[in-house]
Amino acid sequence: MFLSHILDPGTPLYGGKDHISLERVKKISDGDSTNHTFLKFPGHSGTHIDAPLHFDESGKALEEYDSSFWICRNIFLIDSEVTAGSLIRLENFQRKLESIPVNTDLLLIRTGFEKKRNHENEYDREDYIFRNPGISPEIGLWLRKNRKMKMIGFDFISLSSYQHRETGRIAHKAFLAKTGIGSPLKNEELGEPILIIEDMKLSVLEKIPNRVTVSPLLYERSDGAPVTVIAEFS
Repeated sequence: MFLSHILDPGTPLYGGKDHISLERVKKISDGDSTNHTFLKFPGHSGTHIDAPLHFDESGKALEEYDSSFWICRNIFLIDSEVTAGSLIRLENFQRKLESIPVNTDLLLIRTGFEKKRNHENEYDREDYIFRNPGISPEIGLWLRKNRKMKMIGFDFISLSSYQHRETGRIAHKAFLAKTGIGSPLKNEELGEPILIIEDMKLSVLEKIPNRVTVSPLLYERSDGAPVTVIAEFS
């Protein structure tokens, strides 16, 4: 089962910036010998993952992780409703965080906001792009200090709420940077960075997968890239 959306020219992008182009430069239907497509899109498009390098100049790029890193065998799912433009804050979420098993390597947060992603109602789509929920920095700091997970993923467009962009920048650092620079913990050393999978397809999940493979598009000095996410069940 795929937990990632397919890239297409209508894929919503954070803040409505940039665009995705799939140019069919050769077509068999036009008499060419092959079908051939040029792809043009930002690195942070569709279901994608943020590397530490995204917010930390000395942080790891995606290609620096061993292939085994991308296989997760201890997945935990939290269902939590959100409202447009809101922040998931530690004070309202800590009890759910404390329920996460210590050996969890991938945390999934399903909010249902995904239903607004490709909705025919343009106002819903604008909610998804411009009024997305976000996650507070304190949650990233808590997870790094109290758990040893590799990744977190969720069904909205970005960790940063477009309504709270400065908080979103701090939140990214809280998950990705080597220290708590710009956070309530300042320069305190944290646990390993937690990579961030944004814009996931979680509505299809009916039970917790036994294994999830996250396969990023790798390029030199990759600070983030689209990912194909595959869930497997026993």
